[in-house]
Amino acid sequence: MISIALCDNEDIYLDRYESKIKSIATKLNISVDIIRFSSGESLLFYLEDHPNKFNLIYLDIVMGALNGIETALQIRKLNTLVKIIFLTSSKDFVYRAFDANATNYLIKSLHDDKFETVFLLVLADLEKQRNQPALTITTQQGSIVMPYTEIAYFESVRRILVCHTSNKQRIEYYYKISDLEQKLKEDNFILVHRSFLVNMQYILKLTKTDVYLKNGVVLPVSRNNYTTVKEKLMSYLNQITLK
Repeated sequence: MISIALCDNEDIYLDRYESKIKSIATKLNISVDIIRFSSGESLLFYLEDHPNKFNLIYLDIVMGALNGIETALQIRKLNTLVKIIFLTSSKDFVYRAFDANATNYLIKSLHDDKFETVFLLVLADLEKQRNQPALTITTQQGSIVMPYTEIAYFESVRRILVCHTSNKQRIEYYYKISDLEQKLKEDNFILVHRSFLVNMQYILKLTKTDVYLKNGVVLPVSRNNYTTVKEKLMSYLNQITLK
């Protein structure tokens, strides 16, 4: 089942997209669940309670008070995995679409021959994504699904755990770093310091006092942890070299 949101302030386009998706789904013999929204505000209101509901969101750019780009940026705070395809009547917004990590965009007046191709590309990506490990983080604002590949490291600040993403976004929530270490110990995360749990995928260099990450961050390595960190990092590097 592919869960899809259609968000456009014009019914004529909602009808057109829903019809197209159902036609493609019938041809491919797949099941789709489609929910329609007439504004970015209504879509975000729904996602606050159901952040992981959709696999794919078709999002009109030019809408009411909240445009599609702004809506997408808010969606990304709730879910980094969902595929977003922008719908626009002008190419002027194309470059801004990349700010929200859009999967693709369709020009409304020209997209008929491209619609199915883009949909098939998304299906292929979703199939790969199903096998990608991810962590569900529960914050005061709701649940966020974060792929391991997008997590650089975790930082413990008193009773707060901060998830630092690859693009330096901060996600704060209540959790013990010791519990998270146990949860992720088989997934290439390593405690370099009592306050820092690092994704080894992002380690660029290790010294006896610091670990340098690929995104430019430098974190301390505790004296007691250095030997273990070095051994596990060498083992990890050997594994990925052999693949």
